[in-house]
Amino acid sequence: MILTPHFLPCVRYCIEILKFENVELDVNQTYTKQSYRNRAYILGANKVEALIIPVHASSGKTLMKDVRVDNHSLWQKNQWKTIEAAYRKAPFYEHYDYLFQPSFEKKYNFLNDFLVDNLTSCLTALNVNKTLCLVENSQKELNFDLNAKERVKRDPDYQLYEYYQNFGNVFEPNLSILDMIFCIGPESRSHLEKSLLG
Repeated sequence: MILTPHFLPCVRYCIEILKFENVELDVNQTYTKQSYRNRAYILGANKVEALIIPVHASSGKTLMKDVRVDNHSLWQKNQWKTIEAAYRKAPFYEHYDYLFQPSFEKKYNFLNDFLVDNLTSCLTALNVNKTLCLVENSQKELNFDLNAKERVKRDPDYQLYEYYQNFGNVFEPNLSILDMIFCIGPESRSHLEKSLLG
């Protein structure tokens, strides 16, 4: 399976990963603005919030492997505070936060390095053992690429089952997998598998 790396990937991305034994992350894809490559969506107390990694890149011109993180702001510290505020009272936050917090404390120069560390943490939390390979010269097409603007767009291939969320009376679909992990914990993987089977 060929994917582009995503930041704290959405539920649909994680469902795709379950379908294949090995996952190749194509780092030669062109960076696209307003994509999951540098943004994730979580559910805050009042609304869906976007976490955005500041980068130095020109959309359509820069390859993913060359995208640098803009470390001039305290973006990691601020984003971790946002995650903490949204989920510290979630049922499983204290069971999984230790997997994610280190990547918000370590300085990264390249976006891909941060994304791979985050994806590895997500797979560990989901108890999914997959081999991740970075590929630079793939001649294959991407199996799956989702634009962040399409976060709530329905996909006929999947039945995204609702689960308990920390806030609100209306279920917010396809948030970052963090939402599911912190809210339903060890049930997350079976929930994804159920969605895969439809």
